[in-house]
Amino acid sequence: RNLWATFKQSIWGLLMPLIILGGIFSGYFTPSEAAAVAVVYSMIVSMFVYRDLTLKELGKIMLGSAKTSAIIMIIIACSGVFGWVLANWKIPEAVAQAILSISSNKYIVLFLIAIIILIAGIFMETSSAVILLTPVFLPLMRALGVDLVHFGVIFTVGISIGMITPPVAINLFVGSSITGIPIEQIAKAVWPYLLGLIVAFLLYIYMPLFISALLF
Repeated sequence: RNLWATFKQSIWGLLMPLIILGGIFSGYFTPSEAAAVAVVYSMIVSMFVYRDLTLKELGKIMLGSAKTSAIIMIIIACSGVFGWVLANWKIPEAVAQAILSISSNKYIVLFLIAIIILIAGIFMETSSAVILLTPVFLPLMRALGVDLVHFGVIFTVGISIGMITPPVAINLFVGSSITGIPIEQIAKAVWPYLLGLIVAFLLYIYMPLFISALLF
């Protein structure tokens, strides 16, 4: 009986993932639009169903969200400038040539590129890193016969790990802004998970079949 009562009380919250994923996979809205839909849905449910959100509290929430967004936008802007400098100095092209001069073994090259991707994820915003590095590394992967799905997964995971790796770690700043926990404390707590992600990252590099098994 208690389980059923809890389920009925939480049904509106449980519907949110279904609305988001259902809308994305059915093509009704993009992932970015899904975030906006989720915000509007949660606001309506909180104000008119659960009735635990007032207009005064809504104003405070919007102000807090604006502060968090401002922090993220400043970090992204700095990352964009950093990417522009790298592109103008042709640093990625020079790095690619240096990698090929070290070895032509595709797994060694993948490992070296993975390190570069991790570093890029630490200091750059995701879209900037993708725009800057993909045109440089993609022809290299084709020339070495690396499966592009394999490389795409490595690139995505590497950038994601970089986003929670200090000192920049944009995701940690987001968590700090939302929770109010100092960034130093969050950075210390994330290290065990970071090490686990790095181990998984190495498996993705040297065991392509592992990626295929996860995808299919």
